[in-house]
Amino acid sequence: MSKDVFIFEATEANFDQVVIQNSNKIPVITLFMGVWSEPCFVISEIFSKLAKEFPEQFIFAKVDVDEQQTLREQFKVENVPTILVIQNGEVSLTSEGLLTEDEARVLLKGVNVFNVIDEIREQARTKHMSGETEEAVILLGKAIQQDPANVNVALDMVQIFIDVKQIEQANDLFDKIPDSAKQSEMGKSITGQLTFVNLAEAKPDINSLQQALSNDENDKQARFDLAICLTAEYEYEKAIDHLLMLHQQDESFQDGAAKELIMTLIGMLKDSRPEISSRAQQRLSNLLIK
Repeated sequence: MSKDVFIFEATEANFDQVVIQNSNKIPVITLFMGVWSEPCFVISEIFSKLAKEFPEQFIFAKVDVDEQQTLREQFKVENVPTILVIQNGEVSLTSEGLLTEDEARVLLKGVNVFNVIDEIREQARTKHMSGETEEAVILLGKAIQQDPANVNVALDMVQIFIDVKQIEQANDLFDKIPDSAKQSEMGKSITGQLTFVNLAEAKPDINSLQQALSNDENDKQARFDLAICLTAEYEYEKAIDHLLMLHQQDESFQDGAAKELIMTLIGMLKDSRPEISSRAQQRLSNLLIK
């Protein structure tokens, strides 16, 4: 039997029943939002998705601040989006501003709503990052045994294959992953990584390209190829430096390939490395308006 998904529009008329009374049974994530606000829409979509992932484990209640001024004043909500976590009739946590899906999951974990598989994935990630990759693979193997349909575990394995330079295995496994999963935040990141890794496979090594530039700093192809190889090694800022320099040297090189590649990196890093993405966007904008 399927479980119920609890998503409600909360109003002054039903707030006591939908939010306050129900908060004595399970946590209520209450989003004060404006229907005109893009960040509010993003958060609403995230928690609607999570409510379906965790049916009957929490309630997602949405409050339109323009329609429910009394509730807005009662809870002293000044900005949107604002999230109030309500438990046992009381506000236990307040969060203002946009959240990513990962941050939303952390919030839910704080009220004991989480997926055991995600816990195993996080343990595996920690092991891998600390150099214990074999142990990480074992943990992911256990996770996939418990939940064979979990594509995030498969994406984690692809990431490990990329990190340890087993590119053929990474490509083979990624090809088997559903297209819908490839459109997720993690899926897009891996798509970008594999694109650059596969391109780098056909290029000279980094040392050779650096030597070529040392011999001739105007070697545009060497600079372009070096940016690709640096990206494949996660040296994103160095890669962007070379691409910006190349664009300054010759913006028409390969029909504007340097600018196009910078834009690709900005999009690829937007979620995983937002600080680098933002700086690259600003630097490119400054260059284009000169």
